[in-house]
Amino acid sequence: MKTKGSAPVEILRRFDIFSGCDDRLLKKLSNLGTPVRIEAGGALTREGKQGREFYLIVEGDAEVRHEGVAIATLNPGGFFGEMSLIDGLPRSADVVATTPMELLVFDPREFASLLNDYPSVSKRILRTMTLRLRAAQGER
Repeated sequence: MKTKGSAPVEILRRFDIFSGCDDRLLKKLSNLGTPVRIEAGGALTREGKQGREFYLIVEGDAEVRHEGVAIATLNPGGFFGEMSLIDGLPRSADVVATTPMELLVFDPREFASLLNDYPSVSKRILRTMTLRLRAAQGER
């Protein structure tokens, strides 16, 4: 269920990908994304389906499942959904809410703005993706 409005600056400060952003930049970023609430058990992404959203977790937890097997837990301050928006391929995993969640959801245009207009945010997203890849390969 979507809610109206955009994210306040205070919420954006909670996310590592926005660390180092000054108040002026956070104010600009606060105009992106749509707050959304979802109940426990709600599917956020489906493996093999086209991805059209990038998610920031404000509150609650989710489980990442690949081929039906739980492979990761996502918590507040985390994000997901970036891979399909970057490479245009179908989702690589299911993501299911394990608790009620509050999210900020970015459409493809807003996500492109994050990557193109805010290089420091783009670098943090890419760094997190790299760390996830290394973890999946068993590296540290």
